Amino acid sequence: MSTKRLQVLIIAMCVISLFAAGCKADEKGNTGLTEGQGQQETEGELNEEKTDHEEIEAREHDDPKHEREEEQAKKEEVTISIGAIGDVLLHARVYETAEAENGEYDFSPMLAAVEPLLQAPDFMMANQESMPGGVELGLSTYPLFNSPQEIVRDLQNAGVDMIVGANNHTLDGGIEAVESALDFYDEIGMDYVGVYRDTEDRQTDRIVTVDGVKLGVLAYTYGTNGIPIPEGHEDVVALIEPERMVEDVHRMREKVDVVIVHLHWGNEYEREPNEEQRQLAAELSEAGVDVIFGHHPHVLQPVEWISAESSEQEDGPSSDNPSNDEPSNKETIVFYSLGNFLSGQDFEYTDIGGVATVEITKVTEGDDTSVNVHSPHLEPTLVVNENNQYAVFPMAEADRPSISGATRKEIVEHTHRY
Repeated sequence: MSTKRLQVLIIAMCVISLFAAGCKADEKGNTGLTEGQGQQETEGELNEEKTDHEEIEAREHDDPKHEREEEQAKKEEVTISIGAIGDVLLHARVYETAEAENGEYDFSPMLAAVEPLLQAPDFMMANQESMPGGVELGLSTYPLFNSPQEIVRDLQNAGVDMIVGANNHTLDGGIEAVESALDFYDEIGMDYVGVYRDTEDRQTDRIVTVDGVKLGVLAYTYGTNGIPIPEGHEDVVALIEPERMVEDVHRMREKVDVVIVHLHWGNEYEREPNEEQRQLAAELSEAGVDVIFGHHPHVLQPVEWISAESSEQEDGPSSDNPSNDEPSNKETIVFYSLGNFLSGQDFEYTDIGGVATVEITKVTEGDDTSVNVHSPHLEPTLVVNENNQYAVFPMAEADRPSISGATRKEIVEHTHRY
């Protein structure tokens, strides 16, 4: 081969090699981007996705619906306490010592020592057994009581929030005394239950709301010592009529968290509940009552958890506010008798009363609500008569024994033994 041909061949091979190398480079770089430019593009896409995610989270955070859903999911819990005292039955020997020089009456010294006990519960009730019709109608003592109205004012100042007026002495002074007492209650802003002006008043539910917990209160008495209820005043006092009571409870049950019933029942001076008390308590428990406070025996009777289905629960009852159509299977706490809180009775055990308390816990979580009645307690009190000056003391602080000689320890054991 000549030198000229060899040179032409070498030049041709070089051209072919350069063309092949250019094609490979084109295949590798077909995106038209350098390596650094590709990396920047990838990071830009990630940043864009991250920004979109943050915007979605921000929209959810600012969305009112989202905030409401979070709020509903929060758990809210509140615990309140309620209390009750027994018979305030003012014999002449009691109210006469409360008379001041100006002719008015001052019972506050008699209540001073127990004021802390009365003020401790969030809602306190008292059984005002002698009707406070006032001096204008003429004060009177056993067997037909009419008391100074100042006793209600002083109970209120000491911590009482509601007067229970259904008892066997409600009609001692007739309708006139009842209306005078109710006028005074309205004047000072004292709630009352069990005694009423008329049918409309009785049909007005006694519902009290304490820290978001709705309390419904009812009260009844076995009778009025043979005094007939005047015509046209059929609802002046609520009598123990089981069928009507159950209807009242069912109606109240739908509106409140806790149903409380005061009952004037039992046998006087007996320290144990009778069969009628137990039967009525069972019926009311079945109807949906949470707490029963008993009055009338003038002595303390035991405290007991009862159940509509006779089931025992160590932690007390729990309720979801059952309606009319749902049978109750929860427990009810029964204070069969709270004894005398302030009276002139002076024989065995009638000088001993008690401040009953119960705690109520309401838990709300979203649309779910539960109510638990728990921690019942009865703190014994003692009426002391020193030189014809009457006063009520916590039994733990009294500097003299009870008439019967019973100690606080013995009374606590008696009332909490069931």
